[in-house]
Amino acid sequence: MSVAGKVKEFIESCPFLGEFEQMFPVVRMEMLDEAATAYSIESTPAEPILKRYANGDSVRQYVFSLCSRELYGESENEKTAEFYERFADWLDECTREGKLPELTGRLQSKSIRATTGGYLRDNQGTRCQYMIQCQFVYLKRR
Repeated sequence: MSVAGKVKEFIESCPFLGEFEQMFPVVRMEMLDEAATAYSIESTPAEPILKRYANGDSVRQYVFSLCSRELYGESENEKTAEFYERFADWLDECTREGKLPELTGRLQSKSIRATTGGYLRDNQGTRCQYMIQCQFVYLKRR
């Protein structure tokens, strides 16, 4: 499975993702459904290699956004803001506790974190799209 696939699998394990809408939603790759509530992992263009070592090992990053389609309104927006704050805190907690995407072979997880707060990307009447940008760092051995 790809690094992106492992990150998606990891995000699906977020313990409160399902309670946001009282059901466990599907997290898609690069495809956000039109109906609320929907989630998608979208890759963000970024330099993949953060550091190269003389032995050929490298520290790499997968930069992505967790996007969601939500209902748009004052109380809904407040709940969405709370969700994204909790999500960022959860990523920090996972890094502190070493609970990271499970990589295999020559790959070793290092950290995962939110690099922005959750923010409104687009609204369309009663629905809107929120997103939070994130970074997953891992070691790739030669």
